[in-house]
Amino acid sequence: GAAAKAEALIKELDFHAALLAADADAAAYADLQRSWKDASMSPEEKSTIEATALQVPVSLVEMCLKYINAIHEFLPACNPNITSDAKVGIHMLAGAARAAYQTALVNSPPEE
Repeated sequence: GAAAKAEALIKELDFHAALLAADADAAAYADLQRSWKDASMSPEEKSTIEATALQVPVSLVEMCLKYINAIHEFLPACNPNITSDAKVGIHMLAGAARAAYQTALVNSPPEE
C-alpha cells in the first residue's frame, strides 16, 4: 500500500546525491573563477572547466525534475492529510531547479 510506496519514494529521492551535487557545484564554480584569473591556463583546461561548470548545474536541474516527478507520481497514494507536505517538497525542488538554472546561466561561457 501507501507505506511501501512511501518507502520506495524515499529510496528514489537520493539526498546524498543532492548534497554531492551541491559540493560539485561549489568546486566547479571555484575552478571557473580560477579560469577567469589564471592567464597561464591552457585553452583545453579552460574549456574543460567551462564545460564542467555548465554540466553540474544542468545535472542538478535534471535531478530536481526527476524528484519532482517521483513525488507527483506518489501523490495519489499519499494520505490526503499530508499531501501538502509532499507538495511543499515539489515547490522546494522547483526552487532548487530555478537556482541551478540561474547558476547555469552565469556559468555559461561567453560568446566570443
